[in-house]
Amino acid sequence: MNVLLAVLLATVTTLASACAGPAVESIRQRDLEEAQLAFRGNVAAIHRRDAEDYLSHYLDSPDLVIAAADSLRRGFAAFATARRASSDWPDTLVAGEPTLVWLAPGVVYGAYPYTVVQDGDTASGWSERVLLKTGAAWKVAVTSRIDRCKCD
Repeated sequence: MNVLLAVLLATVTTLASACAGPAVESIRQRDLEEAQLAFRGNVAAIHRRDAEDYLSHYLDSPDLVIAAADSLRRGFAAFATARRASSDWPDTLVAGEPTLVWLAPGVVYGAYPYTVVQDGDTASGWSERVLLKTGAAWKVAVTSRIDRCKCD
């Protein structure tokens, strides 16, 4: 797991554990269900190769964080411009069921295993997200991809 995400997870989980009671449990359960739907929508947009729908799942903010094995970038504008300009979609994406952790009201961490085939190359690993509830929609605020293997 990304060190930044591990620190965030530990900090927010500690704060969230201080919250207790049936009202908080109801919020937690609703947030997890809604975040699950957001994850599914994000993956479905990749399967459809729908750049606009895919981008609609991300926080339109300079605070969006995109972490990869070789880089850390911030900001929605450059991310969106690159996605719109690219026809680079995976040939196949197999996304496993995400493990979701409620961090606080309106904040959910999730990670899912994936296998992707692109141009004859296969890679597998984990994709992580921190989702924020913004009004009625859930948006990815932090995203990372950690390849465990390139399995050519």
